[in-house]
Amino acid sequence: MNLRPRFSLKRLLRHGRAEVRRSLQARTVALTVILTLAVAIVFSGVSMVSVRASLLTQITSQSRADYSNMVQQAQTSLDAADVSTAVQLQQLVNDLASSLQSEGSSNLIGVYLWSRDTNSRAIIPVSTEPSYQSLISDDIRSSVASDLDDSVFYQPVEIPGDSGMPGSGTPAAVLGTVLDFGVAGNLEFFAIYSYTFQQQSLTQIQLSLVVICALLSIVVGVVIWLVIRGIVRPIERVAAASETLASGNLDMRVTVDRKDELGVLQQSFNTMADALNQKIDELEEASVFQKRFVSDVSHELRTPVTTMRMASDLLEMKKDGFDPSTKRTVELLAGQISRFQDMLADLLEISRYDAGYAALDLVETDLCEPIETAVDQVDGIAQAKRVPIHTYLPNVQVLTRIDSRRVIRIVRNLLANAVDFAEDRPIEVRVAANRKAVAISVRDYGVGIDEDKVAHVFDRFWRSDPSRSRVTGGTGLGLAIAMTDALLHHGTIRVRSAVGEGTWFLVLLPRDPDQGEVADAELPVNFASETPDDLRITGGFGVATSQVTHDYHEVRRDTMMGRPL
Repeated sequence: MNLRPRFSLKRLLRHGRAEVRRSLQARTVALTVILTLAVAIVFSGVSMVSVRASLLTQITSQSRADYSNMVQQAQTSLDAADVSTAVQLQQLVNDLASSLQSEGSSNLIGVYLWSRDTNSRAIIPVSTEPSYQSLISDDIRSSVASDLDDSVFYQPVEIPGDSGMPGSGTPAAVLGTVLDFGVAGNLEFFAIYSYTFQQQSLTQIQLSLVVICALLSIVVGVVIWLVIRGIVRPIERVAAASETLASGNLDMRVTVDRKDELGVLQQSFNTMADALNQKIDELEEASVFQKRFVSDVSHELRTPVTTMRMASDLLEMKKDGFDPSTKRTVELLAGQISRFQDMLADLLEISRYDAGYAALDLVETDLCEPIETAVDQVDGIAQAKRVPIHTYLPNVQVLTRIDSRRVIRIVRNLLANAVDFAEDRPIEVRVAANRKAVAISVRDYGVGIDEDKVAHVFDRFWRSDPSRSRVTGGTGLGLAIAMTDALLHHGTIRVRSAVGEGTWFLVLLPRDPDQGEVADAELPVNFASETPDDLRITGGFGVATSQVTHDYHEVRRDTMMGRPL
């Protein structure tokens, strides 16, 4: 059984650091509390030094004053004494020590009288508290013994505590001087004063300052938390509104409930949202107008273009009777009219997709059939350019619900694009499939596309190199139409290209478009990274069976030879 606590200090600190990193409010409060605590500690330290010095000066002055009074009292008693025997001398000293102890200040803890043994009259040392006698050091005794002008000597000492460790005791002071005892000689008079009460007062002040520092830090932290909360909460509402606006809810606005700078922020957000909404409406209207214009123009041009095509065909039939210059002109006219007619067809297809009228005619079909049809359609152009197309198809059927006409167009457009840029190098067509999706690969080894241009290959009328002529006579809409056809299938087309290494297209389609898009993890093959020039892939080509094994037996077909290999 795990007996470890559910929450540990380490986990709590880690959570606190994470909260400080991601929260401006927590970071501000933490910084303010730390700075307040630091200032309070410095102030408390300075205050403690000042208070300690003041207390030490005060108690030292009091101890010296009390000791001076005792010295004066003792000297008066000794001067007035009339004794003749040693017993009387000893009794006088004993009584004097007791009197000084009882009449001294409250922090006097011991009185000590020692004779210098003058004139052979020794007096037994007298002490009111023998346990503290060891505090009288040899240094102060030597100073007192060698004194000739009745000076008062002062030495700070420490009364050992219970632990016996240095610094754990109670501060005290030893004062000493010499008393004149007439015929009995001089007496060394020492007094020990304890500073216990002052030490307790200092400790109490320290505890009070610690509590004050803690309470001050907490109060400042709470106040700053409330202040920052009042600032952060409106900002959070604006941020949440921004996310809602970005998600497509253009009617999102924030309530303007302040008149300060945050109110200006709220009003600015609403103004920005209104302007953005207006601009989007304008763009949508312009887009609708543009789509309608393209559609209308395309439809209106069909009749005159058809008439021109009929006239061109008639001239084409009689071109052999023309002179060479006129014959060449007729051929160019026929080619351009054919290209113009193809462009109109592409524009009509694009306009139908933009208007939402494009629909799929889904039929369960062997995916290899539309691929072979597309290869046959591009075969003539490829042979004219001497670009071999190697088709690697599985030797089993890849039954997929597709719109064959659109899949043929996807593959044909990709192959036509590859022929334009293959530079006499081969083009490879492969298929990969699993239970969820299929992938059609079109790979050329031509000039390639710059990394910063790869993202634009599906833009309408975009050309990677405008200086290059189109061998296939394309309209600039082929790849855009291919992408729309893939999107209609709930699929997509991904591309990677590297200069000097060629371009690689992957057409990724679900086996049943009615099931929606397929997650990347369920694709049979995909590019290894998002880097535009990374031509590495994950997965493999072939057909995955229900037991998730792959059949890689493929049929290679070379269009230059016109037969399977």
